[in-house]
Amino acid sequence: MRLIVTLLLAAACVCSTAAAAENGSDAIDLFNGKNLDGWSCFTIDPNVKMEDVWSVKDGLLVCKGEPLGYLYTNKDYETYQLVVEWRWAPGKKPGNSGVLLRIAGDPVSFLPKCCEAQLMSGNAGDMYGFHGYSLKGPADRLKEIENSQLGKFVGVTKMKSAEKEPGEWNRYEISADGPTITLVINGQEVNRATDCDVLAGKIGLQSEGAEIHFRKVQLTPTPKQSKQSKQIVLFNGKDLSGWSFRSPDSNAKIEDTFSVKDGVLCCTGTPVGYLQTDKKYTDYALKLEWRWPRGSEPGNNGVLLRVLEGEHFYGNVWPKCIEAQLFHRHAGEILTIGEFPLKGDPDRTEGRHTANAKPCNEKPLGEWNEFEAILQGDRLTLKVNGEVQNVATEVKDAPATIALQSEGAPIEFRNIVLRPLDQ
Repeated sequence: MRLIVTLLLAAACVCSTAAAAENGSDAIDLFNGKNLDGWSCFTIDPNVKMEDVWSVKDGLLVCKGEPLGYLYTNKDYETYQLVVEWRWAPGKKPGNSGVLLRIAGDPVSFLPKCCEAQLMSGNAGDMYGFHGYSLKGPADRLKEIENSQLGKFVGVTKMKSAEKEPGEWNRYEISADGPTITLVINGQEVNRATDCDVLAGKIGLQSEGAEIHFRKVQLTPTPKQSKQSKQIVLFNGKDLSGWSFRSPDSNAKIEDTFSVKDGVLCCTGTPVGYLQTDKKYTDYALKLEWRWPRGSEPGNNGVLLRVLEGEHFYGNVWPKCIEAQLFHRHAGEILTIGEFPLKGDPDRTEGRHTANAKPCNEKPLGEWNEFEAILQGDRLTLKVNGEVQNVATEVKDAPATIALQSEGAPIEFRNIVLRPLDQ
């Protein structure tokens, strides 16, 4: 008997190890594919039971859509990576639903205080904060809404649509990382909210009028942000505190090239030079938004990363650094200045230039674009409007400043923020 028990325990251990290897050692399957263990349900009709709305069929979590309400985890979670795969019932009209994050307290009307990652057909990727849940986003996508049932609430509209046709499976990857919540649909970043309320809360799936199916609801807890990893606002939207200007023109004044208007950092493009941070940074995720002013002629510009002190090049203008291009129609390309050490994709690299991995995905002139540079150790990743456009390795790792170019054409910046990364 002892031998049999030992063998059974060993087999169970092997199975659990295999599952951990497949899903990640810390991954938790919130939906087990068999039943609704670990979940509870709220509906606006107290006489309706969970099984009248939610059921498991052939490994799928099926929501009938009526009455209004939501299924929620019995446990609370605060910081995590959440994967949710969903589809609208094939052959039926798609409708509305959502993934509820950081649920706090009891429902008011049919929703609790929470952040909603929208699943409504055609609007998946929008984000809302209900009943006092705070979140922020870029000014052109941030909105305040008033509803007769829900009162006033805030929302951040998605950057773009990445949904598949109704009836096909979609994949949500949701990162709740301290005060920042990021939404990725089918591999494309579609939204990011900042200054979100950080609290431990339940996770919910909405019943909101149409049949919807889920097949994977998996959570990986992540460490809470340390003080060192909290977001740093590099541009305060008011003045140029924390920045200095350098130009080969000895008569150049910072206010003639860079100024602040209505929370936007405006660059005239002349004379050539660069605005650099007073502080140095080593490993970080840098995000900013830029646009070519409406009615102007777009041109050349770039974000200078790991700016090293010392000799300047190309007419004593540019420092030794990595230039992440913002050149119109070429945003995301890499240029090295002063033979800055790094290795780009050999199929796309010629000399000091590494071309983009994908076609241009910049927005029309006058619209805001989002740029992100992730520097960690000897690796650099560049994203434009949520899509990875370039990766470099063997990057020289050193504390250095960050700079914005002035290079001949007017350009505007806003929401310049940095999050330090631990190696």
